[in-house]
Amino acid sequence: MPLFSGPPKRAELANEPKELVDALGGELGDIAHSEEALARATAMATGERSATFSQLLVRHASCFGWRWTEAFAVLDRGTLRLFRSPASSSPYRTLQVRECECKVGEREACKTDSYCFRLQHAAGRATFCALNSKQLLLWLQALQAGGVKYEETPTTLVGVSSLFELRANLLSGEPVELSTYAGCVCLVVNAASK
Repeated sequence: MPLFSGPPKRAELANEPKELVDALGGELGDIAHSEEALARATAMATGERSATFSQLLVRHASCFGWRWTEAFAVLDRGTLRLFRSPASSSPYRTLQVRECECKVGEREACKTDSYCFRLQHAAGRATFCALNSKQLLLWLQALQAGGVKYEETPTTLVGVSSLFELRANLLSGEPVELSTYAGCVCLVVNAASK
């Protein structure tokens, strides 16, 4: 059985999720196919409130290992609220994202072609999968506007005399020793993939 076999059946918003979405101006519309809906959602994600909302897949630990569950998530002014459904009366988890570090891309815990990101916090970490690339982009924009840190630990270069003594990560996140390319003509480019 696939992890996720298509768009979820559209559940109606109710209770606290509906109140939060209404306070943000209501439903976004079809962001995947409507430029107007995407422009409105982008303005909300990058604006003063740094807000977005959608269904997400969330990876949880269980007694049988890891499992994926659907959640309705709302990010507003740096506070992420996770609801078990779009009609829940209260969130099951609330997190201040200003205290988080974000890692983006295909996580080892995700399926190929999933649109995943990980939030790392002093209290733990969580992996999320957006349902499409535009939704992922909105989440990343809102998280950044909400104060998530995207910095990586700087590489210490003391005692390094050659590029080939370093290592880097491929876009897939897999580490690679640059010594592999010794003797080759190399062009080093910061692709800004995050």
